[in-house]
Amino acid sequence: MNTRVLPLGNTYTGSNGSAHAPAAAHAPVAVHSPAPVDTPAPTRTPAPSHPPALVQAPVTYGNRAPVVVYQQAAPTNSSSIVALVLGLISFISSFFFLGIVGIIFGHIARSQIKARGERGNGMAVAGLWLSYLSVLFWVGFWLVYFGVIALVIGAAIAAGGGTVS
Repeated sequence: MNTRVLPLGNTYTGSNGSAHAPAAAHAPVAVHSPAPVDTPAPTRTPAPSHPPALVQAPVTYGNRAPVVVYQQAAPTNSSSIVALVLGLISFISSFFFLGIVGIIFGHIARSQIKARGERGNGMAVAGLWLSYLSVLFWVGFWLVYFGVIALVIGAAIAAGGGTVS
């Protein structure tokens, strides 16, 4: 379900730009005073022609259902999902170049989320962390791997008289 319940009493702007407010809790009630009964009909003065006074009904609980306004949740940014998936793949496998692409997608996703107000910032941050860590780990791993090979070759050359034949 991609809906959120807003608290009672809030207003929101719909998709067409019109503002909607929740219904009032009480409707105003008009109160009229009856004409005096004890005065004879010919001597009665006409009633003043002012509008009747409005009196609010007393507050009673349970006479109305609460007003609930549902607002559609923002969509999740697709670039953040791609950044997370690429970060996971590069972290698990030795494809560190996917981590570089994951870093690019993660930064794109963060800028789009800020601009558009979408969800998925946590996934983008997780994708960035995984991508950065995997790139650092695998680049470090391959440097150490080839460094050890270079040291073994250098040691073999040094032990063999210093010339390569």
